[in-house]
Amino acid sequence: MAGSIHPALASAVLDLIDAAATTEPLETLGDVLRRHVQRLHSLGKLVHEAVEDEVLLHASPSLTVYHITLSPGVKYPPHNHRMEALVGIYHGSETNLIHSPGSGGRLAGATRQDVIAPNVIHMDAHAVHSVANMGAGRSGALHVYLGDLPGARRQLWATDGSGPEPFDNARYLGGARPVALDSNLQARVPS
Repeated sequence: MAGSIHPALASAVLDLIDAAATTEPLETLGDVLRRHVQRLHSLGKLVHEAVEDEVLLHASPSLTVYHITLSPGVKYPPHNHRMEALVGIYHGSETNLIHSPGSGGRLAGATRQDVIAPNVIHMDAHAVHSVANMGAGRSGALHVYLGDLPGARRQLWATDGSGPEPFDNARYLGGARPVALDSNLQARVPS
């Protein structure tokens, strides 16, 4: 686990590790994540602050857990995970754009999904999404993946939706852009 973290966050990670070892990991992880998202939300603040927006808390062949704090007004480029994912937003909000495949590997349209804390969403293994924080403050979430996300062969799309390239975390983080530059994110700012 990353350095010194809040006890409630450490407890969540340990419970998620146990849930991943069950016979129904997706369902059990969802139940456990919902419970911890409610607990973290009740604290009324971010439980972990770091220079990086993404902090890896756990990675194994069957489970990866990140603590994500998105800066306001920033959107990250489209990417996939190639494994089931659960996102538990406990502070603020996240806006996901779920992209539709187009021809030649390009991305076509996108469906917008505004998620306000406390909430847990599921993304299937084939989802291509981009994520943004449309709120006024930093958001806080646990992103849970059913597999080894750092070791997965994933893909990243340029902000113009052109064909996929191999995922590179430095390019992903470097591809973050102001939401004002994305026409899919101009309306319906969550409160």
